[in-house]
Amino acid sequence: MMQTLSQKPWLLASILLCCIGLTACKSTPESSAENTLTVAEKNAIKAKQDALRARGFYESQLGNINYLLTRQCSNFNLQSHRGSIRYAENSLNAVIDAIDNNFDVVEIDVRITGDDVWVVHHDARTGRETGTVDNQRRKIESMSYKKEWGYLRHRNQDTGLLTDDMPPSFRELAATFARYRKPHQKLNIEIKSNASVNDLKMLDYLAYEFVGGGNYFFSSLEMRNLTRMRDINPDIYLAFIQSPAKASMNKLASDLKRGAGSDPIYERNKEELESLQALGNRHHREKRYDSPVKLDKLAKQLKRNFGYVLDIRHYTQSAARLKPVAKARGIMIATYSINGHDYHERSLLAQSRSLRPDSVIMDDTVYGFCSVFELPKMQPFFSDEADAKLIASMPADLDLERLGELYAYKGNQLYPAVGGTLKSTQAQTYIPKVTSTPSAPNLEIGTRQADEDFSLETDPAVELELRKKQ
Repeated sequence: MMQTLSQKPWLLASILLCCIGLTACKSTPESSAENTLTVAEKNAIKAKQDALRARGFYESQLGNINYLLTRQCSNFNLQSHRGSIRYAENSLNAVIDAIDNNFDVVEIDVRITGDDVWVVHHDARTGRETGTVDNQRRKIESMSYKKEWGYLRHRNQDTGLLTDDMPPSFRELAATFARYRKPHQKLNIEIKSNASVNDLKMLDYLAYEFVGGGNYFFSSLEMRNLTRMRDINPDIYLAFIQSPAKASMNKLASDLKRGAGSDPIYERNKEELESLQALGNRHHREKRYDSPVKLDKLAKQLKRNFGYVLDIRHYTQSAARLKPVAKARGIMIATYSINGHDYHERSLLAQSRSLRPDSVIMDDTVYGFCSVFELPKMQPFFSDEADAKLIASMPADLDLERLGELYAYKGNQLYPAVGGTLKSTQAQTYIPKVTSTPSAPNLEIGTRQADEDFSLETDPAVELELRKKQ
């Protein structure tokens, strides 16, 4: 899709409505465009989809490989970390793509500006995930949304270059999520700012008005944010995030220094990286709740309907004693990692099925993550179409997100397999890659006190631009 979809609003609308299932797509401009294909091209597309369906998958209109039926990955509740990995983190595009990829939860980060506007931004300062043409770094909590926010743009994390996309306000993102979400999908709003009671009341009200009761919950590393939110909304689901393990922080700092010493993104964040290493070595205190006694203390602070989020390094150390107690008390356990998705995934695979966490906050696609755990049983399929025939001839562990590489490896009798490996189509040997649950808790918002009186004037329509990563 070489042309930007923002230049074709009708095409964007039809693709989004089709992929979310809000229309049958029988008389849209998109289907009109498909009518320009030859019969042979239509047959080839249909045959490819049929070949994928025989494996238990289909390709969405946004290019995600999705499960036809129930996915097979230890019954994990899957959360997309800052939205889809295929787009700039915390962007509208990332949220829409994560919805299309059938994540259970879309996790985002929110901060409040100096003039009391909630915005979607992970870092305390601009520079890494967003930036301006003057390359000056600005503190989010000190910025004026009205006067300064419009100059910010998302940054391409591969190149460090600024994109054309402005980071959204929370209001914009919440409205977008609410429009395109599927019935089971929820929004995890991680509160990064150390916010006042009035700021938190505003955030909860906006979430309730735009996303709807029972469709969102809050998480934070700051206990004070959660205890205040509990007083504001007594029955909302809350998730406390335990700080990363000291060893994880030191590993991250070491990896960044070794792998990105001359990278422009590294240079922009050198001061923060050194601070992180100092924090890991001298000032970091691991305030942990991953024991039965400490879990009781956490329960006293959050009272009811809450979850617990741990660094996977902490979780693997305490899973044997923590998981049974949490399960008995109805506390959902989620894990994350700051040391890369591969490490997170390997740690989960190494854990016994009964001790795996309930939820995973991950930097991967649903297919990319679940395919390494278990795959659906293949059904017989035959086709004369070249692409479909080649797909059908491959073993069950063919990586469906790397179909574009099939012909390149075919001559050497190899194929890309799940887990990032290359395997032989003959001997089934592989070449290692060279690059690097209980029932869900009650997330209903519950009985609310009288609504606060806030202005909710409708903003101008948000123009979205979706680009498939080349």
